[in-house]
This record gives sequence, structure tokens and C-alpha cells, in this order.
Amino acid sequence: MSTAPGRVYLLAPRGSADAAARGLAAAGYDPLVLADSEALIDRLLVEPPAFAVVWESFPRAGLEAVLEVLRHHFRARDCAVVLVRAGATRRLAEDWVHGVVDAPADADSLLRVFAECAEAGVKPGGDIPRILVVDDEENMVLLGSHIVSSMGMIPLVAFDGPQAVERAQRFRPDLVLLDINMPGMDGFAVIHALKADPSTNLIPIIVFSARHHEEDKVRALSLGADDYVTKPFSISELGARLSRLLQRTRAGVSASSTTGLPGSFSAEQVLVDRVRHRLPLAVLYLDADHFKAFNDRYGFARGDSVIRQVADLVLDAVRELGNPDDFVSHIGGDDFVVISTPDRAVPVADEILGRFGRIIPFYYDPADRARGGIETEDRKGQKTTFPLMTLSIAIITNEGREFSHPGEVADVAAQLKKYAKSQPGSLWVKDQRGADGDPKEGEP
Repeated sequence: MSTAPGRVYLLAPRGSADAAARGLAAAGYDPLVLADSEALIDRLLVEPPAFAVVWESFPRAGLEAVLEVLRHHFRARDCAVVLVRAGATRRLAEDWVHGVVDAPADADSLLRVFAECAEAGVKPGGDIPRILVVDDEENMVLLGSHIVSSMGMIPLVAFDGPQAVERAQRFRPDLVLLDINMPGMDGFAVIHALKADPSTNLIPIIVFSARHHEEDKVRALSLGADDYVTKPFSISELGARLSRLLQRTRAGVSASSTTGLPGSFSAEQVLVDRVRHRLPLAVLYLDADHFKAFNDRYGFARGDSVIRQVADLVLDAVRELGNPDDFVSHIGGDDFVVISTPDRAVPVADEILGRFGRIIPFYYDPADRARGGIETEDRKGQKTTFPLMTLSIAIITNEGREFSHPGEVADVAAQLKKYAKSQPGSLWVKDQRGADGDPKEGEP
């Protein structure tokens, strides 16, 4: 369901948004005033809006909940969020909302913010890619913007690291063109910040830098950059790289390109289709436990090898025991999703766990493998042992229940994964609450 171009949701204490709603209606918009966060969540599933306007004077617990929903909900992807600031004391979540106006908000001030959001490419059903160009040199920003504009895309600009992170969080561009040499917060720090934030960690990044040293390129790529171009560069080459990466990303390929598997967007679309058509459905959410300790101990190169290995063993298990049209996705980091059918879910999960348990220990050094884990020191200097990596799999099916939208599947998966990760060793946990009320466990 596409976003309604004129629909505006206004979440406000009773009576606070009535005048603004009348003014927006007179300007041709279709406003709907909502009194609580539950109503907004319900409406998102019915009709995603073009804009959501949230009053900061809304009760704090409800306000924080609704901002989290608008930030993460899969149905709010094209929604521009505007915060009506109550005063100088709270400043809640202004680092990522798309616009801010002061209370009392009138229609004219909201319309101005709506226009700014549209100019930045935040608009319903926006198919035109938005590219964030980041460099502390104005001429390089102008050159990057010219390249982006000449390709029919929308350029956004930032002249330092903090501004780049802020604009990426606020406008969530389709791609970032990033310089490394910037005073203060350099490009490496920007990559780290963007990849650490769930709202920006899937945005592809092309570094264009005057640094030619291999270690700089390796560092940028290990932090999560997708490509590295050295200055001076060919305009046609940069344009071709930009276009290729966008095409790959929009096709759903993993933003890190570590595995080459489809990413979260494609997985979401497959899930939407199967839920909509009420097809037999089983979703396996896979999470490698203790991967961070492994990556910290052995470095990104070996860590990437493990991720590629997990991808391959998942693919092999699905090819051997799954259906021809089963779907495998690398949704980021050490997380994978398999979309299958209920009759194949447990055999596939058993095969994945068996392969994982047999193969992954060999990625450790012999001493660590013999010890059964990695010994390291925490921040206080105390020795800590992290076990060898294990794998937790949450299995959700529609055998005993109907799902009306993918968000319900994700909610159940989050609960099952939390339970699975609390148990020792590798195992799968299958949701049985639609049948006998209890989760079912399995292990290799």
C-alpha cells in the first residue's frame, strides 16, 4: 500500500491540533487528528501518511513510543516526521525528525516544513534517489552535487562530520558520498556513526578521498563503506560506481556486499507478499551469538569470512532441504532470514545448526578452540571468557495463527530470539503459542 500524498496524521493533546488541521485541510491536505499512540500505530497499517506531526506536549511515555514507531516502523518508510516543540527545555529526538516547529503550530509553519522536506526528497512514494554529498571543501561539494543532479537525482549536502550524521539520520538518503579528510569528526568516524545507528546502517557509502594508502581503504571498507574512489577521479567513473551501487541496493543486495545475498528490503517485500496471499509461511530468524567477541579478537577479515561461511551453509541447507522458491536474506551484521514453509522449517533449521557446529569452530585458533572460547579483558581489566560462537534460530509459522502484516511476524521473532539467546549452545525455538501455548526447542 503506497503512502497517501495528502494524508497528514497529527498526534496531539486534545484540542491542540484543531486549528492546524483546519488550515491544512484548506490547503488541500487530508489531516487526521489522533489522540493516542495506539491509534497512530493502527492507522499506519491502514494508510501510511505523507507527514506525521507530533506535539512534544503529548504525554512523554506516549511521545517516546510513537517517535520510536515512526523511526522504525516498516510502514513509515516514506513518512516525514515533524516535531512541534513545546518549549526550550525538552528538545526530544530533534536529532532525527525531519523538521521542527514551535508551538503553537499553525498551518503556515507546517506547510513551510512540508515544503522543505519535499525539497530534500522526503515525500510519499519518492522514487528519485537522494544522495548526501559530504566534504569540507565547498568546490568538492558543488562538484558532487553537480554529478548527482546530472544523473537526475536529488543532492543533499553536508560540510562536516556532525552535519553529515545529522542529515543522514534526518533524511535517510539512498547513498552517501563521503570524504575522509575533514577536521574534527573525520570520514572514518562518520562511517562508524552511521553503521552504529539502526536507522542509517543500511545506507550505502562511497568514499571519495585524496588518501591513496591501502590501509586507509582497508579501514574504510572494514568500517562498512561499500566503495572507495581516490581523488582526482573521473566524473564518469564516479557516476558509474554510484549508479551501480544504487541499482544493487535497490535490488535488495546487502548494503555491506559481504555475502551478495538480498537484503532486508527484499526480505520485507517477500514477506509482505506471502502474508497478503495467506500462503503457508515459516520464517527463520538466525543470529550468531558471540560474533562480536570473535570479530574483536580476530579482526574484520576473519569476521567477514565467518559471515560468508554462514551465508553459504544456510544456502546449502535450504538448497538441500528447502523448497525451490525459499528465500534467503542477509539482513545485516550476523543476522539472516530464511522464508520457507512450515513443513520444511525444522529440517532446514536442524541442518543449519549441524553445519554451523561442525564448521565454525575451525575459524578459531587452535588454542581458543581447545579452550572452548576466547579469553579477553573487559574495560576494567578483568579477564572474561566468551564461548565459541553459537547460533540462535527463531522459527515463526502461520500454522496456528494468521498474520495480517509482517510487523506481527517480527514481534514474535524478537521474543523468540531473546529466549533462544538466553539458552546455552546452538538451538532453534519454534513458536507454538497458536497451538499449545509453549515454544518448542531443538538443537543439533
